[in-house]
Amino acid sequence: MNKMSLAEHLEELRRRLMWSLLFFFGGLLLAFSQRKFFLDLANVPHRWAMGHLNLPASQYVFRYQDAFISQFKVCVVFGFILVFPFILHQILRFVMAGLFPQERKKLLYFYLPSFLILFLSGAAFAYFFLVPYGLHFLALFGTQVGLTPMINFNEYVTLLLILVLMTGSIFELPVMMALLVRIGVVSARTWRKKQKLAILIIFIGAAVLTPTPDPLTQALLAVPLIILYESGYWVSVWIEKRKLIETNSPVSAATL
Repeated sequence: MNKMSLAEHLEELRRRLMWSLLFFFGGLLLAFSQRKFFLDLANVPHRWAMGHLNLPASQYVFRYQDAFISQFKVCVVFGFILVFPFILHQILRFVMAGLFPQERKKLLYFYLPSFLILFLSGAAFAYFFLVPYGLHFLALFGTQVGLTPMINFNEYVTLLLILVLMTGSIFELPVMMALLVRIGVVSARTWRKKQKLAILIIFIGAAVLTPTPDPLTQALLAVPLIILYESGYWVSVWIEKRKLIETNSPVSAATL
């Protein structure tokens, strides 16, 4: 592990922040140049929900500035997703500067791919399942009493992007559990003891995050999170076994 002074750490942080901002603005410009494609992409859940109810998929803006604001929101999020691997790489480069070579390999080959795959899986889950079925339920609930939805595009975009980003972040649960065990904050046994409490929190969180109050949509989010929690527990067990092997290994002891 290379010992760096405080000034060197701050300089490294500044460099990584600069690169991250450059990647972010590059992704934003790329998304804005192709904004019609990304707007069509953002509208897919809405069109699916309306199509299954035989309702028009038209959307409206009620203020002049809403057309620009809504498009800008879409471009910010999709631009960020496009360059997310590069930004994540910059963050990890900063973290890796203070790690041992063995820890760097684990971070690069285990935690980085897991973090990226889980985030994209959560975002895709929200985009393809959670949002369309939630919108379908809400629109159906209104049409049953004779109400015709007139959808504000800006509000729809805000709801879609929040759910996609929030679900992508929540799907990082196993990685966060594994990291906490790896650095010794908690043990795998703690995760098992807190399982019932975790399931209760998951269902409460699903009720808050889902756009509809129906149990089916809440379960649609809660069940995958429970599976992810269980996966995080077993990964934590595996990490503890690996830590025990490393501690008892003469080579590892000499390295550390």
